[in-house]
Amino acid sequence: MEWTSTRARVLAMTFNSLGYSFGMVLMAAVAYGVRDWARLQLAVSLPFFLCFVYSWWLAESARWLLIAGRLEQGLRELQRAAAINGRRAAGDALTMEVVLSAMQEELRASRAPAGLGSLCTARLGLRTAVSMLCWFAFGFTFFGLALDLQALGSDVFLLQVLMGAVDTAAKLGTLLLLGRLGRRPTQAASLALAGLCILANALVPRDMRPLRSALALLGLGWLGVAFTCVSVYTGELFPTVLRMTAVGLGQMSARGGAILGPLVRLLGVYHPSLPLLVYGAVPVLSGLAALLLPETQNLPLPDTIQDVQNQSVKKATQGARGPSVLKSTQL
Repeated sequence: MEWTSTRARVLAMTFNSLGYSFGMVLMAAVAYGVRDWARLQLAVSLPFFLCFVYSWWLAESARWLLIAGRLEQGLRELQRAAAINGRRAAGDALTMEVVLSAMQEELRASRAPAGLGSLCTARLGLRTAVSMLCWFAFGFTFFGLALDLQALGSDVFLLQVLMGAVDTAAKLGTLLLLGRLGRRPTQAASLALAGLCILANALVPRDMRPLRSALALLGLGWLGVAFTCVSVYTGELFPTVLRMTAVGLGQMSARGGAILGPLVRLLGVYHPSLPLLVYGAVPVLSGLAALLLPETQNLPLPDTIQDVQNQSVKKATQGARGPSVLKSTQL
């Protein structure tokens, strides 16, 4: 029941990715102070146990609570979500009868098959391919560069701290870019600019280490923007019945890119600049492909495949009807 504004969801995804940025800075500090490998592994593993304990107090999904028959708890979670999104009046007006009616409507609308094969339909096939390419480009380029910081010839501890600082600033700036430019321009521009920074680095002489480090950090910063954007964008491109499947495929593509990225360094035996040319070309091509995706800003979140097929019509008529009250992807 995607009836609330996605402002809270976008903020949650952004701050979730910020945790990774803070982790990079903290990891550099820990690695600098703890040089013993066994103690370092213990220090790195400790946060996982803390997160495991904390996870028991996380709020459960309202949709899952309703499906599981825990209607009262599900209703309370929906009302809490409405309050977070600044729609307390709508939450207070939400009753059990309204929830049950909406669930029955969703059940009737989602009777069509919604498996992996649905992602390859004429309407969703292009969205699936391009979004997976954007995820792959991020994992391929980011981890290919981040796991070989010593190639820049500078202090790896300092570079790790700077990378975390740049990534933090980039992801905070993504909130502004998503609201002002929209999803598609932000996605395309961030990937293309990241690739151009890396391609420019291939032309810089190796003895100009400060410039090489600056271009690499700038490229990694734009990749941070691309990651935050694709996390939000993928969830808005696909209907509710396929949303988590599409996001899962995207994350799998990113991890596949993270596996292949460091292997590209082996091309350096043929020419020192060849790995950077590959790292730069992949995000540029992915950014150009992102222009093929539709813009989703200010559009209702689709619940079914039929909603996706009618999305262009809804977008054309939305201006005449005014902004949607129940669903909005406006940041």
